[in-house]
Amino acid sequence: MKMQLINNVNYNSQLIVLGRESRTISQSELAKKLGFSQGKLSKIENGLIAITQEELDKISNALNYPNKFFQRDEKIYGVGISEFFHRKKQAVPQRKLSTVYARLELRRMEIQTLLKSVELDEPALFHIDPEQYDNDIEKIAQITRASLRIPNGPIRNVVDILEDAGAIVIPFDFEGANIDAICLNNPGVPPLIFTNYDRTMDRIRFTLCHELGHIIMHRKPPSENIDIENQADRFASEFLIPTKEIAHSLTGINLPKLAALKPYWRVSMNALLKKAIDLNKITERQSRYLWTQMSKAGYRTREPIELDLPFEKPSVIEEILEVHHVDLNYSTDDLSTATFLNKLEFKEIYSLNKPRIRLVK
Repeated sequence: MKMQLINNVNYNSQLIVLGRESRTISQSELAKKLGFSQGKLSKIENGLIAITQEELDKISNALNYPNKFFQRDEKIYGVGISEFFHRKKQAVPQRKLSTVYARLELRRMEIQTLLKSVELDEPALFHIDPEQYDNDIEKIAQITRASLRIPNGPIRNVVDILEDAGAIVIPFDFEGANIDAICLNNPGVPPLIFTNYDRTMDRIRFTLCHELGHIIMHRKPPSENIDIENQADRFASEFLIPTKEIAHSLTGINLPKLAALKPYWRVSMNALLKKAIDLNKITERQSRYLWTQMSKAGYRTREPIELDLPFEKPSVIEEILEVHHVDLNYSTDDLSTATFLNKLEFKEIYSLNKPRIRLVK
């Protein structure tokens, strides 16, 4: 986006839009707060007119971002293919979605800024076109497990597996929208998996593996009539509970057996029952009966609390911040300035922990 300049004041029109949407403010609402006509603000947001220092100050105060936030000449990205196809299936109010997308992009820009001063290992993630394997998604999941050197049996910590492979898992507030996760896979930054941690851990684990499936398989538009959400679910199921290892345990399945298998395999009872159905380990009549029993017990929405899985905490973002804080002697003020956030907002979004990464020499 071309920068506009007058009296040594410049602005990036896309960042005005991004800043406004991140605050859940409509164009007409912001125009009223600024004392502008909506037509004038529309022209500003489209980069058609220049602004004065006083006008930039007004925008900065109204949106609670520093002036320099609006003066960066950075490329703005959208959310990508997998999110596009997912949103077609699930209705979320557009205004809420715009807020979520804007905040995701801002977090992406902040993280990319912080990564300039640290060195992460080369990502071990790769791409496999499902069509090259005749859409054998289970085979791709098996290849991925082998490539990431995951031993047989259940995966003890999915978050560690993904972050060790080069992705970054980020707890994120989706503003009450029914969204489990969104992955940003843009140039110049590792895959960022923004995850709704207001979920049970078994659901979070499955969601993370679903997003891993998208990272591995879906970097270009799929062929017509290909359901990439279904493919990502199949990938997650096989990645977490490989067919050759789980099949023998799914004969004679019932609710007590599902409950017994959950703590070992660290997936939901729902996922285990779905696997039994997919592998034809139970009849259609038996599956209807078990789903009915799950519904009556309330397990379709909330499985027994005593079966909840241990919390898996992401660590890479905190480690990046700790390197800045300890090794580079950044204060919180320095970090907030570098990320173009006000100090209070920076402290609300980010925290610090022990590092494992290296400085760039």
